[in-house]
Amino acid sequence: MPRSRSTGRLVVRILLAVLALLALLVAVAMWEMQRSLPQVDGQARAPGLRTPVTIARDTLGTAVVKGANRLDVARGLGFVHAQERFFEMDLTRRSAAGELSELFGAIALERDRKRRPHRMRAMLTARYATLDAGDQALLQAYADGVNAGLAGLRARPWQYVLLRAEPRAWQPADSLLVVGEMFWMLQGSSVEDGLERAQLRECVGDDVFDWLEPRGGAWDAALDGSVLRPGAMPGPGRLDLRKPLPPLPASGASATLARSDDAAFLDDEARPDPHEPLVGSNNWAVSGGRSVTGDAMLANDMHLGLGVPAIWFRAQFEIGDGPDAIRAEGVTLPGVPALVAGSNGHVAWGFTNSYGQWFDWIELPAQPDASRMTHVTETIHVKGGDDVAIDVAQFAGLPVLEKDGAHAYALRWSADMAGAYDLGLDRLLGARDVATALAVGAGAGIPHQNMLVADAHGDIGWTIAGRRLPFGQDPGGGAAADGFGRFVSGARAAGAPAPVPARGVAPVIEAPADGLLWTANARTFDQAQVPGPGASGVSARVSGLRAIGDGGYDLGARAQQIRDRLRATARFDEQTLGAIQFDDEALFLRPWSGRVAGVATGPTARPDVIRLLKDWNGRADADQAGYRLVREVRGRVMDALWAAWTRPLLARPGCARRDYAWHARFEYAVEQALDTQPAHLLPPGFADWDAFLLAQLDATVASMTRDGTRPLAQATWGEANASRIGHPLARALPVLSRWLDMPSRPQSGDGNMPRVSAPSFGQSQRLVVAPGHEERATLSMPGGQSGHPMSPWYGAGHGDWVAGRALPLLAGPARHVLELDP
Repeated sequence: MPRSRSTGRLVVRILLAVLALLALLVAVAMWEMQRSLPQVDGQARAPGLRTPVTIARDTLGTAVVKGANRLDVARGLGFVHAQERFFEMDLTRRSAAGELSELFGAIALERDRKRRPHRMRAMLTARYATLDAGDQALLQAYADGVNAGLAGLRARPWQYVLLRAEPRAWQPADSLLVVGEMFWMLQGSSVEDGLERAQLRECVGDDVFDWLEPRGGAWDAALDGSVLRPGAMPGPGRLDLRKPLPPLPASGASATLARSDDAAFLDDEARPDPHEPLVGSNNWAVSGGRSVTGDAMLANDMHLGLGVPAIWFRAQFEIGDGPDAIRAEGVTLPGVPALVAGSNGHVAWGFTNSYGQWFDWIELPAQPDASRMTHVTETIHVKGGDDVAIDVAQFAGLPVLEKDGAHAYALRWSADMAGAYDLGLDRLLGARDVATALAVGAGAGIPHQNMLVADAHGDIGWTIAGRRLPFGQDPGGGAAADGFGRFVSGARAAGAPAPVPARGVAPVIEAPADGLLWTANARTFDQAQVPGPGASGVSARVSGLRAIGDGGYDLGARAQQIRDRLRATARFDEQTLGAIQFDDEALFLRPWSGRVAGVATGPTARPDVIRLLKDWNGRADADQAGYRLVREVRGRVMDALWAAWTRPLLARPGCARRDYAWHARFEYAVEQALDTQPAHLLPPGFADWDAFLLAQLDATVASMTRDGTRPLAQATWGEANASRIGHPLARALPVLSRWLDMPSRPQSGDGNMPRVSAPSFGQSQRLVVAPGHEERATLSMPGGQSGHPMSPWYGAGHGDWVAGRALPLLAGPARHVLELDP
């Protein structure tokens, strides 16, 4: 008995010692994390400053950076970016350069392999040396501030402690790499899809391709008022599902261009829907004649992958004093010294992705000219492993990417052209009117965007921002293939010269007659015909319109809903203009609701479905099961018809041996078939089209009710669309999710409506502003301002974003003030 008691006491002592050790380790970890918190009060050193700079913070963590000159403000912004977001900045530059394996090890190796052939670090390091002196000075000042901020932390950022790594100093060219990562984020999927669509066109022929992938149709809301007709439905001679189906070829080798599912925990943009990936962003503007106050106004919500912290960083610049002083506020991108979207008191600006075709794919001959082929060795450093050397093949200076095993393709992409990068966007700080701002945007070295501008004079305008580069002709000098894919045969590609960037003429619209402009990633013009003066509400001040190309632009339903909301209101104020950002009426799904109701009330009635549809409010609200039902039926129909129609086409000799995904404009072919119900296009195994639709409905009901184990009405849209907004490290280490991620909440909204919302994708900011009246302006963001979980600004403002509460654009009263001294 004494020995038993002694053993028990020993066990207790050991457990207490273990608990004490664990408590000590937790205390040390917390102490170390606290030491890596940013300095927000007092004084700090920032070498290179000409005069002191102050950084004030409000309750949201908005950084008000005040300095005597632009370079000092850039140093101050770099300082605060580094202290709050250095890890995220590091991920961004490494992702663009293909250097994530050095930080994360072999898990990121495949992604790095796909990025390295673009050699962005080498290209952009050389590009920095050729920038004008002003851009070089701005990038150097920002880098100096970043490194001062990093050095000013009492401990390295907490993420590096977890990863057992050391942060690497910031170089001026690293900011260009951050811009390069935005090219990947905004255009990477378009580039990959562009090759697939070109291959599909070759496989199925022009007529069938134009039916499957039409340029436009009834959902269009182009700025010139044009409506295009979808391609004609193929007859039985071209496609007849009543004939025996040939075997489907095996899929080919995987693509080498990085897709969004590679190293998913590192990606900023997620594919939120297996049927139809969301694309992103909305903006609209009204002239002074269409506002209650007589002021032009701009609304902008950029749709991106959502994470913690937010991709953007709220900031306010106060540069100089007196009549030439500049005050500008909006969102910045950590890693870059410019204000991305916002207002300078004279001009407000915002962006949406253009989805133009800013790339060419060139199929190489089986035996390319050896004199035009070069090889470069790139070395990938892998944490915890051996270095990996990869051979980068180039044809005429273009990266060669193996796509299907049998063919090699060279890629000419704006992101791989040094001339596509500069700091021209920063010149918007000095713009005083629409014309100047549009000219600045059109020459800025950024990914190509629809740029809307409003000014304090009451005017509005649109252009494609981004440097004009030589797309629209194949490398051999011939005409591109109908603007789709720019798929060039090996024979014509053999003499391709290396591309040389050229600025060209930017398309511009100023002062539209109806005082309205809108963009939402859809087709903007009938690119086969330039509109004349006064066409469809477009004023005479239209210039430079030419083919933007098709990089996978959206269907147009979202743009159409925005346009119609604008036209339905005579005069706006900030509240009514911003209300469109929360419009989740499911106008796009109305025809689908009718189709579902039609088969549900047929000979084999589905009373639970009929009841659900009658109770549906017609919106994509989180508490609505009717929306989810109609949406999921549509997805199943689209998937089933795409598979049925493409299978016999892909089995033809000479087709690439791979699967192809449908895109948004496949909607037109499906609508046409459902409305006319041709027997030769009915998938095998169904007596008629109603039977086919009913099968998709029953499969959807079974899925939503979990095979009948719960009522259909419990399967709400919010359940399927619950938010998942997390920290990148929590994706890799789920045990951290409880402390690092934002709470999951049911969400309203979806893709084909203004309120774009998916679990990890959506409105990365909501901005509404009348330039010159920023005191009325609003800006909301998800995910919070800070990247440090012990910061008061970690997740700050996220709850307001979830609830749809507008927050002020202008910084509030200062709660903390830090002075930076030379």
